[in-house]
Amino acid sequence: MNKTRFSFIALAFVILAIVGLPFQAQSQWIEHKSTHYTVLSQAGYEKDAEFADKWLDRAEQLMKTKYGVTPDHYYISVYLLPAPTDEINVDRSGHNRCCAVTKLGTKTGTIKLLTLSAAAWGQNLKSSLGLPKSGEDYHAKVLMSEYIPIGHYTVQDGRQSGGWSYYDAPNWFVQGLQEFDAIFHTTENNRTGATKRLFEWAKRNPTKFTCCAPGLGIADDYNGGATFMAFLAENFGEDIHARILRSSSPTFESALAGETKPYSLTELFSIFQKWLDQKQP
Repeated sequence: MNKTRFSFIALAFVILAIVGLPFQAQSQWIEHKSTHYTVLSQAGYEKDAEFADKWLDRAEQLMKTKYGVTPDHYYISVYLLPAPTDEINVDRSGHNRCCAVTKLGTKTGTIKLLTLSAAAWGQNLKSSLGLPKSGEDYHAKVLMSEYIPIGHYTVQDGRQSGGWSYYDAPNWFVQGLQEFDAIFHTTENNRTGATKRLFEWAKRNPTKFTCCAPGLGIADDYNGGATFMAFLAENFGEDIHARILRSSSPTFESALAGETKPYSLTELFSIFQKWLDQKQP
């Protein structure tokens, strides 16, 4: 065989092998389809897929009961990864990437999760609140926190006259609301144990909360943000979260001010400080 011809043939096989890799990788996924999402897991992780289905459905229930929406214009692919990757690991165990829009107007995205039964969780790992990462409580919280933003987006999609944009808000609101929903609306252990740890953390770290030069500052987006969301819920009703999202105000700051009238930001922060000081974990 001509050496040049052999080189071309060899190159062709290499290209075919590379092109074929995504299809080979894709064939390893077992798909569990639902109306607004699909869970993709690998063989041997069927119980993890059932666990994910359960908490994704619970998240959709929360979207309906708390936020008054169903994610009819979204379809999310949820990947349960059996081992850490460059992007997903025991420190960052979930990631939501949304959204692309199809020709039919459906908004699609992906959620990648280091699955519950992954061997990497066998270590004695603790969350930022000192709670174990290896059990179902932690993973229910992660699933909720990664999927509930779809409900938050849907609230804003339903506004008639525009308004502020979700990711234009401070990150302590975006992450804090997701974390609040994940702690307070998943397992009983999260509603009691994680909540207790959250308020203990906040009382130990009052300097994480500052105001008002010029706005409200919260140094820890997740724990600090969730604490402030709990304060708003206790003092203005939990539906304040949906009201802020639904507000047609041009900025997050004006939406927050509109839902916490008649208090100025300085007054609101003073009320928060007193609430935190008196809070019993």
